[in-house]
Amino acid sequence: MVHPDRSSAQNTHTTVTGQRTSRRRFLGAGAAVATTGALSACGGFSTGGSKEDGGSSDDGSLTMITWASDAEAAAFKALADGFKEQTGTTVKLQVVPYSEVLTAVDTGLRTDTPPDLFRVSYTDVAAYRGQNVLASLPDADTLKASFLPAFWSAVTDEQGTFGIPHHTDTSMVVLNTAAVASAGLGTLPATLDAAWSWEDFAAALGRIKPSRADSYAFAANWQNAGAYRWLNFVDQAGGRLLSDDLTSVAADDPGALKALTYTRDLFRKQLTPQNASARGQAASDLFLNQTVATAFAGDFLLAEIDGGGFEYSATFLPRDVNASADLGGNALVAVEASEKKEQALKFLTFCAQAEQMGTFCAAASVLPTRSDVDPATLKYPVRPDLMELYVEQAKAIREPLVQQVVVPSFSAINAQLRDRLDEVFLGGDDDAAALKRITDGVASVLKQS
Repeated sequence: MVHPDRSSAQNTHTTVTGQRTSRRRFLGAGAAVATTGALSACGGFSTGGSKEDGGSSDDGSLTMITWASDAEAAAFKALADGFKEQTGTTVKLQVVPYSEVLTAVDTGLRTDTPPDLFRVSYTDVAAYRGQNVLASLPDADTLKASFLPAFWSAVTDEQGTFGIPHHTDTSMVVLNTAAVASAGLGTLPATLDAAWSWEDFAAALGRIKPSRADSYAFAANWQNAGAYRWLNFVDQAGGRLLSDDLTSVAADDPGALKALTYTRDLFRKQLTPQNASARGQAASDLFLNQTVATAFAGDFLLAEIDGGGFEYSATFLPRDVNASADLGGNALVAVEASEKKEQALKFLTFCAQAEQMGTFCAAASVLPTRSDVDPATLKYPVRPDLMELYVEQAKAIREPLVQQVVVPSFSAINAQLRDRLDEVFLGGDDDAAALKRITDGVASVLKQS
């Protein structure tokens, strides 16, 4: 997810084609996919079964569209090779840039050349489910007990389970070790239960003194397509963006107001730079160039941070009423219209097994979604000490927040969050009026859905 573009690779049993791109770079560049992908606003499809390039193959093999870093591509190849050995079926991987995955899938669906399988973020599953694109898992009842509930709910509705929650990632606080020492912050919280309160976190940031005129204490990772991560604060405060039935906004929600006041104070107190707003520079970039001493960052960024040339550590996200963390990661799904749907679903079940998931997560530096995969057994190549903490942090991904970020219209909601948060973080409205600006924007999306 974090790696620069690479050339394509060809494999004996698994054909890997296309370009790999940085998920972080895409998130930092903008949220165009939030409005252009995911069924292009659910416009509907023909769902035939032609056998042209890019769609389901007529040689008995399965085609899967995905994005992938170098490590992920190798891990997917290993999955496909294992499936080939077990079943005799070849899985061809069509690797495209992260920003083009939904367009590639949508084009295949519209032209009757759909893939058999594709990789998709949790926040886009419901949009495809709503258009009857996805096949339901026939063995969902058997698999369910092995998965953590928050992730299982991300691919499940009242009609069934439409994919496997393949892995997750989430955010923690990364800290420049020298800045921590200079501020005298002492021993960092080492368990989720001991995480800083909001008050403690703000006090810690206040003790970090800028090392130069253009440096600051902190940057949150809510830029562009990551705008939804602001909802961590809302959920931590016991608030909601959407109503309990997910059909309207939770207007005047006290927790949302508390979260907005707290996060605006980060700007008002000059603890975070203005260019770390919702349409600003990626928080990880600001941390790497040492503009900020601390940042929220996902586990998939550790390889890049590790090459930054300075020592760093990590601790858990601050907590208020709740400990809460953002839902990252991806699902693997099968296409209902595939002529090889049965084999595609068998591949999903294969990928969902504990051994395969553990091997993939270790190779790709991501987190498992099964409760029976022991993170202590995973051989992470970069900062395994911190990956162990990220696994613990992922336990704070809460179902009430997951339900809000996997509604069918969430891509458009996220674009509204990006734009409205950018306005209110840097604007002069009082906090109540600023919250209304956000909820009015989200309400406009819900009225159109």
